[in-house]
Amino acid sequence: MKDKINVIVFLSALLLMAVFVYILPTDYKSVEFENRNMESFPVLSVRNYFNGDFSRRFESYLLDNTALRTSWLTFAQIAEYSYGINRQGGAMVVVFDAADLGEGLIPAQLPQELELPPAMPYGGSDSEPADNPVRIFTGGNVNPREPFGLDIHYHPDAVFYLRYVENQMTAARYAEVLNTYAQYLRNSNNIRIFSMIAPVKVEFMGPRYAAVNSSQRGTIDFINGLLDASITTVDAHGMMQAHSDEYLFFRTDHHWTMLGAYYAYLAFTKAADFEPVTIEHYIENTISGFIGSMAVGTRNRTVLANPDTVHFYTLNDGTAFSIDMFVIPPDLSALCYRVFLGGDRDIYKFTTSNKNGKTLVVVKDSFANAIIPWMAPHYETIVVIDPRQFDGSVSDIMLQYEKIDLIFINYIPATTMPELIEQIYSAR
Repeated sequence: MKDKINVIVFLSALLLMAVFVYILPTDYKSVEFENRNMESFPVLSVRNYFNGDFSRRFESYLLDNTALRTSWLTFAQIAEYSYGINRQGGAMVVVFDAADLGEGLIPAQLPQELELPPAMPYGGSDSEPADNPVRIFTGGNVNPREPFGLDIHYHPDAVFYLRYVENQMTAARYAEVLNTYAQYLRNSNNIRIFSMIAPVKVEFMGPRYAAVNSSQRGTIDFINGLLDASITTVDAHGMMQAHSDEYLFFRTDHHWTMLGAYYAYLAFTKAADFEPVTIEHYIENTISGFIGSMAVGTRNRTVLANPDTVHFYTLNDGTAFSIDMFVIPPDLSALCYRVFLGGDRDIYKFTTSNKNGKTLVVVKDSFANAIIPWMAPHYETIVVIDPRQFDGSVSDIMLQYEKIDLIFINYIPATTMPELIEQIYSAR
């Protein structure tokens, strides 16, 4: 009798799982709730079956595609606070492999039905033509508050980080790919080429973490030493290291803050021989309650009680842009890194009211989204290309413009991602 009961319970559990995974509709809200792509059904092969990859991914598929997943996670969060449940309060160390990030921890673009509507430009109206520059901010005084970008919710147990392990083979290939662009454009006039490799937070977390992570400074120097002489390197790392005690990176997300991107921008202006538009000329805007990509799925109580703050900075000199630099979701529970430029697209172009004839072409990953607003006032036209989605030719795009600065902006884990590197190569 006991064996029969066990069989009935087991079959009932399988049936219930099948109902939640295959019959009830998928909870598409979980893409937004957890700020990542859900696992797709794995491909079965002899190799991935015997190395365990199929079973691992199939388990993830079942967990990710459960109906009402968002409701279950929310219920678990409520239960965690309930009487009698005593879980560890501090945030765990979360280690993401570079391959996991490359496969879309952060979706390059939300499914159409979930894509955030564009925010209204500050001081603008919905009747203004998209091709005409509109103000992103009007009026007001420069915010005198110091320091800029303060992390008002800082808590030492609410910090996650992205591990970095160097791969010299792919790093050398990254340099080689950038050199192919230099070779393609060698005979072009009025084109400057720049390379910026953005560091990630763990580089500045002290010797305890340095012992178990590769030196990002070492990798950057290695790549820079292989680059064609015509490519100007931008030392974002050095400038950020000088300000490493500031709020340069989100605690719960693998991206830098816009303040971190600001110091990288200062390094760019030095390399490009520009006079920087310093932060004192901007108005600081803040939005609290940001739970980033590395923490949102854990529903950790300490992190939820100590979220990041998104700071974004609007230029207070009347400069106008044809596309919003910042997209604020109507529902702030959906707040994420897509605030900057509205997220990633294959290609988009915007113009400014700065009629100097200069064009900036950016070939990038998502890290660049927070730095482009700082760079934009120096150019009349900005073309942003994400090679993960772009299927055209960067060289062909550049034929449409004169006085061009071409810059590659990628975070350092990108130099360990063969697929992304080859996508950059294919976009040439």
